[in-house]
Amino acid sequence: MEAKLRDFERRILSGLQDCGINILQLQKTPDAVIGAAVSGGADSISLLYALSEITRCYKLPLKIITVNHFIRPDEESSADANYVIECCRSLKAEGYDVECQLVELGHGEVTRLTAERGGGIEEAARYLRYKAFEAFAEKYSLSILCLAHNKNDQLETLLMRFLQGSWLEAGVGIRGKRALYVRPMLGIERSEIEDYLKERGISWRIDSTNSDTAYLRNRIRQLLVPLLNQNFPSWKNGLLAGAEKASLDSQLIEAEVEKLSIDESQKEKGELSILLSDFDSLSDGIKFRSLLKMANMLGLECRLSYSFLKDFLLAYNNSSGKDFTKSFSTIEFSVKKDRLFVKKAKKIHTDLVFFAIIEEKGIYDFPFGSLTVGEQLSFNGQQTGFSPDFPFCLRNFCIGDEVLTADGKMKNLADVFADWKVSAEDRPLIPLITEVGKGDKIKALFASFLGYKDWIVK
Repeated sequence: MEAKLRDFERRILSGLQDCGINILQLQKTPDAVIGAAVSGGADSISLLYALSEITRCYKLPLKIITVNHFIRPDEESSADANYVIECCRSLKAEGYDVECQLVELGHGEVTRLTAERGGGIEEAARYLRYKAFEAFAEKYSLSILCLAHNKNDQLETLLMRFLQGSWLEAGVGIRGKRALYVRPMLGIERSEIEDYLKERGISWRIDSTNSDTAYLRNRIRQLLVPLLNQNFPSWKNGLLAGAEKASLDSQLIEAEVEKLSIDESQKEKGELSILLSDFDSLSDGIKFRSLLKMANMLGLECRLSYSFLKDFLLAYNNSSGKDFTKSFSTIEFSVKKDRLFVKKAKKIHTDLVFFAIIEEKGIYDFPFGSLTVGEQLSFNGQQTGFSPDFPFCLRNFCIGDEVLTADGKMKNLADVFADWKVSAEDRPLIPLITEVGKGDKIKALFASFLGYKDWIVK
C-alpha cells in the first residue's frame, strides 16, 4: 500500500510508527478512527493532506478538528477556520473519508481564562484548545489525535526552554506521543513541508502573529535561529542529541519521584500530603520534583515557577519545625505538624492587593504570575519592550488612579479600563509601574499578557 504514497506521506507514516502507532494494527481494529487538529497553517494543512492519502490507502476514517480562538481579528481567524472546512469538503468530494468539526470559543473566553490562570494569553488558548480536543476525541472515539509539530518547532522549543531556565524534563522537548496525542512530523523540517504543498499546488494560511516579536518563540525563530545557522552549522544535531540525553536523565528522576508515598486519600477534596520524615530524606532535586508532581496531580492551572519553589524550600529549611503556609496561583503549600500538605485553593481576585519595590533584575512572583526584570520587563514570559529605571514600584489598581494621556491631560484609570472592556474581576490583576518617591506617578500599565492592551507614558 505504501507504494501509492508520495515520499512525504511515507515519512508521515514512518513518523506514526516512530510514535508507536502500527497502522496495520489500526486497520484490523474494529471502529478505529484517526483524528487530526488543523489550523490552516502549512504544517497542519500538509498533515491533513498526507493523512488523507494514508487513511484512504488503509481504509480508515479521518476526523478533523479546527478551533477558532477569536484572539486575532475575526476576519482573519474565521477565514483560517473556513479554509480548513473547505479543504475537508473538497477532499470528501474527491472520495476521501474526511469529516471536519469547527469549534468556536466564545468571544473573550480566552481573555477571561487568562486573568483566572495568570499564565498569559497563549497558555490560556492552549488550555481551551486541548479541552476542545478532548471532547472531540471522546465524541468520535478516536484511536489517536495527530498534531502538526515539526522539527523546527522542536528546535525552537528546546531553545526557548533553555533560555527560560526550564527543568531538565522540559529539555526533552516536544514528545512524539503523549496519551492520545501523536506528533508524526517531528522529524520533518518546515522547508520540506512547504515543498510538499507547493508540489501538490496546495495553499495555506499565514498567521499574522507569527511576525510579532513580542512573543519569545517568534524572536527565537526570526533572530536567534538565523544567527545559529550562519555561525554554528551543526547546532541542530547537537541540540537534538542533548535532548535525547536529557530524556534518559529525566526517566531516572521520574522513577525516583514515582517511589514517593503520597497520601491521596483527600485528593477528591483537593488535598495531598506527604510525611515530613519522608520528604526530609529526599535530595534537593527530588524535593523540587515531588512538589511539582503533587501540584500537577491536583491540576495546577499555570506553570509553577522555580523561584517560588526555591523560596518555599528555603522557608521550609529555616522554619525550625514551625507551621507555615505559602501560596502560588491556585495551589497552597503548607507544613503542619508532621506532614507537608499541597492543597488546591480557589483564588479570589476582588480583594486582591499587591505592592513591591523592585530594585534589581530578577524574577518575581505575583498573583498575576511572574515578572521577569531584565533589560526590559516580561510578564509571564511575554516581553513588553519597556526598560525600567530602578527603583520602581509595581502595584495593582487603586480607586482614583490617573494616567497621563498623549495630549498632556490626565485620565482616570477606571475610564481606561472601561474603554478596554476590562471586567471588574480582571482589574486587580493588571500591574502598574509607578515612580518611587515622586508622587507615585504611573509610568506604565501592562495588560496585553491578559489579552487587553498596554499603556506606556511617553
